[in-house]
Amino acid sequence: MRGGLALAIATACLHGGTGPAAAQESYPNDEICVQSILALHGYDPGPIDGILGQRTRDMAHSFAVDWRLDLPRLSGANAGQWCVALTAAQRGADQPLDPALTDGPDTLRCVTDPPDGYARVITGRVDGDPVELRVSTRFGGAVGSLTWRGMEFLNIYDHGRQISYAWFLDDHGECLNPTEPGSASDLFAQTSSTIVHEICSDAANRLSTRISPAFWTQPGQTAFCDNGTLEAVNTELVSDDMLEKVTQIGYEGIENVIVFDSTITLHGDHSLLRAEVPTAYLTGAFSARYRFDPRDGSLTPVTESMDLTAPWSFVDNSRFPAILASEDGEFALGAYTARPGALYQILHYESRNPFDETNKWNILFSVEPAPAGRYDFRTFGVIGTLEQVREGMVALAALHSVDVTPGEGHVDRAECDWIAGWAWDPDAPDQAMMVDVFGMNGDDRVLITSIEAARYRPDLEAALGDGGRHGFEFETELILPGGGQGEFVMEVRGSADGLPGTPLVPNRFSLDCPG
Repeated sequence: MRGGLALAIATACLHGGTGPAAAQESYPNDEICVQSILALHGYDPGPIDGILGQRTRDMAHSFAVDWRLDLPRLSGANAGQWCVALTAAQRGADQPLDPALTDGPDTLRCVTDPPDGYARVITGRVDGDPVELRVSTRFGGAVGSLTWRGMEFLNIYDHGRQISYAWFLDDHGECLNPTEPGSASDLFAQTSSTIVHEICSDAANRLSTRISPAFWTQPGQTAFCDNGTLEAVNTELVSDDMLEKVTQIGYEGIENVIVFDSTITLHGDHSLLRAEVPTAYLTGAFSARYRFDPRDGSLTPVTESMDLTAPWSFVDNSRFPAILASEDGEFALGAYTARPGALYQILHYESRNPFDETNKWNILFSVEPAPAGRYDFRTFGVIGTLEQVREGMVALAALHSVDVTPGEGHVDRAECDWIAGWAWDPDAPDQAMMVDVFGMNGDDRVLITSIEAARYRPDLEAALGDGGRHGFEFETELILPGGGQGEFVMEVRGSADGLPGTPLVPNRFSLDCPG
């Protein structure tokens, strides 16, 4: 869920001297080098005259912030350092897809331990035009290019933005985060810290990969850490976990569907697995956002953001499948899965640097706890025009329906000391449900509080046949402070945005408690 370049890149590899030979050959001096690259990317430094005036320094500062370059304030003394860094960043933005070691769709074979620069291409057709999908060792086996009708769908600005897989462990966020494309430190490199063990094809439209993913953070690194974690939890750069994936264009007669069958194998036990399976980083052109309703095949534009999470400038979470499209609807990519418990995210990262601007969707699953072993996921991407994507998702929903209705539950106790019960979604038993508590005033009701139904109860484990983490309990003081009389309603929150909650049983109860 990263939003741009590494926040704290290893600048030692970018800094030093008076600049690389290539930069010296292109520009008469370091000052002209800095001004020229700023101007190339729309950061107007004023006259390109080698004089580092206030405008040039201000634009350089904006460039460094937008591109997440760890650089000191520009001055004549460090112009060489800036020239090196900007030249490296420029090469990263402009670098070609993959060098010559590319197998096209007519080559059917397995390559074990593929070399740096190796890529594999598969193809399909949508509305008579070819779809081309490419994976490579450069991005650890992640999808680094998806094209149709001359449009490149993906933003591959750095090693975090492809159609890729990543998983967060034990609530450490990006500081314990195996990531398919590689580590944040890979940045613009033509190689990845992820180890690709095998890339295979047995058909022109299908390929498979097997990898050991790199951790997003290097051991000891403090950048990216959140959720109270102070530094990277991993002690090695490459995880012992494994990702095996089969990708296929076309599915059950639906030509514009891309199937992603994946298995994440956890090497050890964890309290939480939160997996993006996959996440798709699209270019700035895919700025129109939609939700697909599998019940009637309708599309709803998504225009209002939730609370923002840096660096994202638009965030939306829902149980309804997501679609990103160009404003004219000529190009779109949708996300769909029938596996219960999916959360779909739509996010946008805005940047004055056009290479950096990103729109993305996630298919996200959470498993808690997550003991060592295999976790299988089948998800789908749907490509074409917006209408073709809608039609493809309707066809998918006919084959693999998904239940977006709420769960069910019961109030076991409602007394003056505490209130307890349980709530679950039988189609998503690993997903903790939320219970909303409303205070009643005649026919009017006001939301008082929301409680997560995630407590372990052995009776629920036996009765429901799963992990039994569906219980809730809270002190009555929370909804009736100081005692007194009150009438209340409790509901399992709708498991999809816009759907009503399901009443618990009993749904309505009264309390008369002493002060």
